[in-house]
Amino acid sequence: MRTDRWFSDVEEYVKNAGHFRIHDILLLMNQGGLSISRASVYRAIDKLLKSGKIVQVSNGKERYFEYVQEKIHYHFRCKKCGKLLEFFFENIEKAIKESSRKLKIILTDQKLVLEGYCSRCSRVRK
Repeated sequence: MRTDRWFSDVEEYVKNAGHFRIHDILLLMNQGGLSISRASVYRAIDKLLKSGKIVQVSNGKERYFEYVQEKIHYHFRCKKCGKLLEFFFENIEKAIKESSRKLKIILTDQKLVLEGYCSRCSRVRK
């Protein structure tokens, strides 16, 4: 089926895109020589969201998506420009696991988004 081919093509682009918008995937695929409709990309993104292979991350202004990776990571979002940065600290992960154990809960999902001003925007604020 033709849509299955598009789905696997979109999934391959998404795996390497980091934080992306649907428009970004369209541009990347067209630049890579694949002519695909916006509707086909939207259908593939919807299917990837429903399957849990990607998640939606918002920068407060636009919808971004990212491929779900094995390694847990967290996000920083700039309140002024909307820039998204990823970070990971093992101490945070240890604290979450310890808290879960003490509270006797099983975590099924976790999202940590810190907000503030990136280095560029904080210089402008001074």
